[in-house]
Amino acid sequence: MRDAVESLRSRKVRAESWENMSIAGQILIEEICRKIDESSHVFAEVSSMNSNVLFEAGYALGRDKHLFLLMDETDATATRLWSEISLLGSIGRVDYGGSVQTLVSQWFSNNSTKRPGLLDGLLAGGKPKEADAIFAPALPIKFQAATSLERFLERRSDLKLLGSEDDLGLAPLAFYAKEIYRSSAAVFHLLAPNRVKALEHNARASFLAGLAHGLEIPTLIVAESGFKAPLDYRDMLYVYPTSAKLTDHVGEWLNTLPTSSGGRKRLGRLVLDVELPISSFGQYVAEYEREELSDYFINTSEFASIMRGDAKIFVGRKGTGKTATMLQAVDDLRKDRRNLVVSVKPSGYELADLIAVARNIGADSDYVLHALWSFLLYTEIACHAVRYNGGRNKAAGADDATNALSEELDSLGISPTDDMSARLESAVARLQEKNRRPGEQDREFIARELRSHRLGDLRRLTLGATQIYNRVAVLIDNLDKAWENGADYAVMARFILALLTTVGSLEREFQRPANATDQGVRLSLTVFLRADIFDRVANVAREPDKIRVLAVHWQDEELLSRVLEERYSAMKSAKAPHAEKDLWDDLFATEVRGAPMRDYVLWRTLPRPRDIIYLANSALTTAINRRHRTIEASDVLFAEGQYSKFAFDALIVESDAEEFDLEEILYEFAGVGATMTEDEVNEVLSPATDAGAVINWLMRTSFLGVEVAPGEFRHVEGRTNAKRQLRLARRFAERQATPIRFRVHPAFRHHLEIRDDDLHDGTSASHGSEVLSPN
Repeated sequence: MRDAVESLRSRKVRAESWENMSIAGQILIEEICRKIDESSHVFAEVSSMNSNVLFEAGYALGRDKHLFLLMDETDATATRLWSEISLLGSIGRVDYGGSVQTLVSQWFSNNSTKRPGLLDGLLAGGKPKEADAIFAPALPIKFQAATSLERFLERRSDLKLLGSEDDLGLAPLAFYAKEIYRSSAAVFHLLAPNRVKALEHNARASFLAGLAHGLEIPTLIVAESGFKAPLDYRDMLYVYPTSAKLTDHVGEWLNTLPTSSGGRKRLGRLVLDVELPISSFGQYVAEYEREELSDYFINTSEFASIMRGDAKIFVGRKGTGKTATMLQAVDDLRKDRRNLVVSVKPSGYELADLIAVARNIGADSDYVLHALWSFLLYTEIACHAVRYNGGRNKAAGADDATNALSEELDSLGISPTDDMSARLESAVARLQEKNRRPGEQDREFIARELRSHRLGDLRRLTLGATQIYNRVAVLIDNLDKAWENGADYAVMARFILALLTTVGSLEREFQRPANATDQGVRLSLTVFLRADIFDRVANVAREPDKIRVLAVHWQDEELLSRVLEERYSAMKSAKAPHAEKDLWDDLFATEVRGAPMRDYVLWRTLPRPRDIIYLANSALTTAINRRHRTIEASDVLFAEGQYSKFAFDALIVESDAEEFDLEEILYEFAGVGATMTEDEVNEVLSPATDAGAVINWLMRTSFLGVEVAPGEFRHVEGRTNAKRQLRLARRFAERQATPIRFRVHPAFRHHLEIRDDDLHDGTSASHGSEVLSPN
């Protein structure tokens, strides 16, 4: 970099490195940021993913500078880091091979002073600043301080948390840029170097912290004791000695943030001069588009089952729309004032506390969990009844019934205005104190502390207060929050199984009249579960076949295509000159690699709304950045690399509960052909202790599909479906006297650099069979 500066200066170009700056007596970051502000172009050498450089690069992006990310692609470690960090892929990079001459020539071939517009592309379709929004991304691991900070921020009812749903790196840069843009403050939590995934997380967080600083958003960076502060942003960093000091410092910092009447103004230009009908397909995370979701939500038969109250357990892979379905069901059910709707979304730390009690109480954990769930659900329904009855016209006698229920809750020490976390904390504290009476058995102690003998009266009074409703609908989501790496999965599975059994008993109890004058209440409870979690629950259930499950799948490509089409219809600009046709005609080029665009997009993504939205948004952002009038084939192919890394990372997250290192196993597929015989797959998986178990898991998560007819490879989801398809594949292979053939799903091939041999085998079938005709 020093030689590059000297070379540029010798050619009359004004160039500086940070070493040339007058920093004596100055706050280093302020001086560096001032120099970036004065520059038109910023070169950032990111081969080592240095946190200082990444922060400065993020700041340059936030100031809308012409940003060059430089990398010595001859350095194997550098290329590996670039792939693992992944967040910077949408910016692109300049490979200079360690040559000053190559680097300098990049300046002379790209020295246009025209406004680059990269920031505009990333922020396109973003929302205006929100005064109470704080960007606080989650950590990939949950140690005590991380949990304490998340708990502290979640409890701040005056704050709206953004970016906290997934670990940094799962979403594309455009998503984080928009979330930071609409925030009023940002808090980034860095990991000590010895922590798992520290390098990747800290690199992403440093870049995004620089972006936030460049967008003039108050930014705080915190790190645990032992963290060596990067030189540049040392003055913005707080290294905390304890969890308590961390939350105290963050609280004080938030309280000192200035408020401004002009705080909601836009910081940059969001209306682009590119003639594209839309600037975004919306968020792929349902929680981040709650207000807009109803504009393009697709009603499915599974959704109708929930609305009728038929569905008890709603199971789907990550990204299939479970949370979106719950949010929409809550909204639609509440439109009918005859429904009392109870939405339950416990946070991760609440669930962790509950599970810890079950593990440590010393009694039968199944009994503890069932008692806890009964207490929590009974009181949650009762609190909702009191709150909602107070805000509507009640039928004759409803006032007295509600008052009686309120008095009963008060006698139990429960306030109807408290959320479930307060009741859970109180219950957990009582159980952990273990204030046993002389001779009291475990179950007697648990029943007394959880007021189990009072739940009958509570049910009777709740029935009286809910007679004005035709139905009480309870919907429970977020149970995967405690399902993270390092958790006790055996206890977790029993914890969820206890909820499922409690759900059934509560439905029966509420339908039974409390006395001769009262009627029963139609109670429906629906639990939303990730498919991999349900598989573990089924393993510990005595009779798993008796658990009523509604599984959501998106194998119908017409329905999946509508996910994008409905969003396009809702978001397109009426002023766009060519926004009158079909989505695929309006916005996309005709074909990619010889295949129709629509077929190609469906073929390259896993059949889930999240995945197709992710790929479409990445392609759209790429087209905007490149100033294209439509999404061209090259935009889709570039976005495909980002999506493939996203799909890969998401699959790794789903494997946390397995007894094998999936990431290492999957990289064994790197460089092979997409289609393999059973022997070839076993050879690839030879490092695994139990190759059969791995193949089974890869099949039920759609990574591997099997050939069940000539050229027809089926990728399925779920344990039962995987077993069925493997049987069909064996019978087909026996009839053909050929070995069983497997095929890697196209979603993962780009990241693993797997050859697309199915593009050249002359076969043709639908998206659902994962085969594409070259014609």
